[in-house]
Amino acid sequence: MVLVGDVFDVPIKKHIIHCDGNLQNNNRILCSSSCLQGTHSTKTISEVSGTGRKPYQQKGTGRARHGKLRGPQFRVGAAMHGPEPQSRCNKKVWRLGLKIALTAQTAKGKLLVFEDLEVPTHKTKNIVNYVNQMENTKKLLVNGCPINEKLKLAGLNVHSILLHDTLVMSRDAVNRIVERMHAPINR
Repeated sequence: MVLVGDVFDVPIKKHIIHCDGNLQNNNRILCSSSCLQGTHSTKTISEVSGTGRKPYQQKGTGRARHGKLRGPQFRVGAAMHGPEPQSRCNKKVWRLGLKIALTAQTAKGKLLVFEDLEVPTHKTKNIVNYVNQMENTKKLLVNGCPINEKLKLAGLNVHSILLHDTLVMSRDAVNRIVERMHAPINR
């Protein structure tokens, strides 16, 4: 099969892979915890509402020197070095990371494309035998046929491509990936 050059043959940029891989790893860790969703945040001194007026004079009161009531030492003040929302990867960088991961697998010769990935039965034993006949490495199977919603949500990402030794795809899956990479980005 002739692979499309702008998807399977792009310059490899390690910092993009590093960025995408770290974000996906962080998201995986955050989503496994029920209380942390990566959206928790605290207000810094510039975000807290309140006056910038000096609360009392500098000398003569017997109290500590303070410039404003928004400081972290006050009850209504800011939180210093508090949690911030997790950074997100924009869609262009995410697409580029996926293209680079596919290029890396193709360059190493670890991309196997089959006409179809049909197995004779749905039994796990038969599927395991079918996969073990290909090679004795960790494989990621990507099939392009219509699938249910739970499998669709799992998706294909940079972390899973680079985690496995061999990427096994059907011809339909390759065509769908190329189609998705060429589709305009919805903003």
